Amino acid sequence: MKYRIYSAITALVFMGGVSLFGAGPGEQLVKKKCTQCHDLVRVCKNLGNKDLAGWTSTIDIMIQNGATISKNEKKTIAEYLAGLKAGTKPICK
Repeated sequence: MKYRIYSAITALVFMGGVSLFGAGPGEQLVKKKCTQCHDLVRVCKNLGNKDLAGWTSTIDIMIQNGATISKNEKKTIAEYLAGLKAGTKPICK
């Protein structure tokens, strides 16, 4: 019983990598890493159009162009963006 309650609370607190208490790691990394070269409008235009493989490929291109993104950060960013629907805030304003 305790495990079920803990799981339910954890699911509510970290829904889709976004904490209810502020920006989650995916959102933070997108804002920090992706906006060094372009604005979030460019990211927003692709939400809902790319799957995990598409975002991973895009991040690989960013890395080839000089972005400093670790393997763990790449995974976090790709999973976060792949899980967002078109027009999702706060990426899309």
